[in-house]
Amino acid sequence: MALGDAGVWERAGGYKAGRRDNRKLRSWKPGEGSPATDILPDLPPLRGRSRDLERNHPIARGGIQTKVNGVVGPGLTLKSTLDAKVLGLKDEDAIQAQYTLEREWELFCKGCDYTGAMHFSDLQRLIYHSARVSGDIGIVRRFERRVGNPYGTKLVLIEADRISNPNRVSDTPTLQGGVALNDGRIDSYWFTDRHPGDLFGPALKWSNVPRVSADTGLPLMLLVTSEITRPGQLRGEPLFAPVEEALKMIGDYSDAEVHAAVNDALLFAFEQLGANEDGETLIDPPQTGSSVAGADEVQLEDLSITTLANGSTINVKKPERPNAAFGDFVNAFLQYVGAALEIPFELLIMHFSASFSASRAALELAWKGFQVDQARLVRQALDPIREWQFTEMVAAGRFEAEGFFDDPIKRAAWLACQWVGPTRIQINPQVEANADGIDIANGVKTREQVMVERTGGNFEDKSRQVIHEREVLGVANPAPTTVQAAEEDNTGDGTDKKKGKNDGQ
Repeated sequence: MALGDAGVWERAGGYKAGRRDNRKLRSWKPGEGSPATDILPDLPPLRGRSRDLERNHPIARGGIQTKVNGVVGPGLTLKSTLDAKVLGLKDEDAIQAQYTLEREWELFCKGCDYTGAMHFSDLQRLIYHSARVSGDIGIVRRFERRVGNPYGTKLVLIEADRISNPNRVSDTPTLQGGVALNDGRIDSYWFTDRHPGDLFGPALKWSNVPRVSADTGLPLMLLVTSEITRPGQLRGEPLFAPVEEALKMIGDYSDAEVHAAVNDALLFAFEQLGANEDGETLIDPPQTGSSVAGADEVQLEDLSITTLANGSTINVKKPERPNAAFGDFVNAFLQYVGAALEIPFELLIMHFSASFSASRAALELAWKGFQVDQARLVRQALDPIREWQFTEMVAAGRFEAEGFFDDPIKRAAWLACQWVGPTRIQINPQVEANADGIDIANGVKTREQVMVERTGGNFEDKSRQVIHEREVLGVANPAPTTVQAAEEDNTGDGTDKKKGKNDGQ
């Protein structure tokens, strides 16, 4: 039992970190607010600092680009996987339907950007990039027919700063961070007609868009967020939020070390003036603070000779730069930053100096994180946008999809697809290929799966090309796997038992 601040006897719990009489933790009193209370007030400065780090900090810039390249790459490609059994289609009819659906999607991607400047692949990178740096991003559906494009569905991106309470009113239980609630459900979103940071233009105006259409049930606005970590959290947090202070300090420290090294590299010479018999200075010393070199000061590109008054002394500090401990300190610091960003240290600094096994483990960890982010992007943005396109396509008579509007099961069967993204990074392709060959031979992987994960490309297109090349060259089909090569290198870490060396180094 312990006496609390209010004079009430409190029972101590079982956790040392929870004891109120712990002297080491007595001053540690973090907030215990709701997600809205803890997150929303800090979002504006967090966004601004996050963007500043991305613009000016090499590690932050490289970190977000690593994320974008690993999750989106050149853009996730749609591969239709419609359920032929549910739809009652023969295999050849299903294959033809999938081909048509993929061509229609490509046609939509060319003109879906409302500004007309980007392909959908570019929009994917921008959507994910903005959601991670700013915390979230809105996507609004607009309809506008344009010459040369059969699809009227257009995408308008709404930066996180524009999503806010109308007229900047305070948050309430039913309006938080621009998100309107109805009985705990997200009802609609409020956003401004332009960015609040614009230095020109009239007063801001707010618009309200329902989350879903009351007629069709389709979403009218999407809010793509970073990972939601608390129940009831409505807005996403910037990727750099936990490490903004740390990155700023390490950036300032790096700048200070660079400036110190530059200053230590400069050469200075001091000339002491002569004096007459009475001890008077023969020449007046230069005026303090003068920025123009005169007859009494000689300046060279790498040497400055400054004249001092008679009797003056100067103490020159011995050069101590570059700091020998600088690299080790920064690298140790960045390991913590990489852990928070879910980017292994080697990948964060783009330098692999460890063993093959350690480097491969780092890439595997990064790949798992990329897959999580990719799946969230697909659920929050790509699948809903694809449904917008598919609905317009069927309604406009460009494709006949029986039961699409009437049967939810058939609707899902028509919409079934796979999003093919960037392939896994490989340190030693031979080891990866041998492992894939064994997995195919054992029936735990398909060739299409290997192509999606490791080599990229479309399975049908590659298969047709392979068959064509073999017919032209007159070669027979090779063995399906290279098990012998895999057995020669079965350590899994790139070590060739015959050669006795590590090929992954």
